This record gives sequence, structure tokens and C-alpha cells, in this order.
Amino acid sequence: MCTKIYPPGMCVDDRLPTSDQFTVTSVNGKVGMGVKSKLRFERGALVSRFTGQLSNKVLQHTLQVSPDTHLHDPWFVGLLTHSCAPNSVLDMQRLEVLALSDIEPGELLTIDYATTEDVLHRQFACGCGSPACRKWITGRREHISEMGQAYLLGLEARKVKRIHVRQFRRAVR
Repeated sequence: MCTKIYPPGMCVDDRLPTSDQFTVTSVNGKVGMGVKSKLRFERGALVSRFTGQLSNKVLQHTLQVSPDTHLHDPWFVGLLTHSCAPNSVLDMQRLEVLALSDIEPGELLTIDYATTEDVLHRQFACGCGSPACRKWITGRREHISEMGQAYLLGLEARKVKRIHVRQFRRAVR
């Protein structure tokens, strides 16, 4: 029985997440809400099943099932946080979350949004902290927006400035 995650009318499968297994929590001011595990999951394990309402629109908290169909789940899987080095992956045909790496209690469940979405509801700057971070997140079939290009150019300009400052400081010593 899915307690305190999905509303009662959405509890259609006894393998849906429960509040004994997961906590929906505020992540920080930039990210918003996320899902933390209360249990340990080994790499390859089924973390949870999920459900939602089908839609033909790309909305915040939807996940792409097919090119024209999206699953709206603002209670659980739609709240999973993005990471460029995620600990989870979604099987959108079986509606399952699987562990890509070991997940410890208290750890946020993360997915790479580009693995499920052709086009995102909204592109965004990434702050996942992974060494493999792409810095700007898009769907797998969309180009970086004008805002994203400006953001990435700004990052590059700050990086070049830091290099110049370091070189100047070394030269002055």
C-alpha cells in the first residue's frame, strides 16, 4: 500500500513507493523537491515502480514514454533529481526505477534527464558536481538554447579569467 507518496486514487500496485522506503524532501533553493531513499539498494536492483497520468504534453514532472506520450508524476518519479552521473535509471516501458550504482540510505535518487526526454519542459544550468557534468541540461534531441549558450559562454569567460589571474600571480612572484 503506497502511503504518503501517491494520493489514494493512484495506489494501483503494491510495488509502488511508500513513505517507509522514501522521503520526498526539499533539496535546496535551486533544485526544489527530491526523493531520498531510506533503504540501501545494490547496483542493478529494482528500486521502485511508479505510476502517473498519461498526457500528450511535456510538462514539469512528466517523463517521456514515447515520442507523443508523457507520464505526469508530480509525487515520486517526476521529482527525481538530475545528475550527469546518476545513481538510477528509468525503464519507461516497465515503469521501474533501477539502481545504476549502490544507493545508500539518505541518498537522493538521481537520473540523467537526457536519457528519458527528447525535449525538456525547460533547459537548465546543472550543478550536480559530477566530474562529467555537462553544465547545461537539454533533452537528447534538442539543441542548447540561446540562454544556455550565454550561460556556457559566461562559464568559459570566468574560467579564462581565473587562468589569466593565476598566470599573472605566478609571473609576479
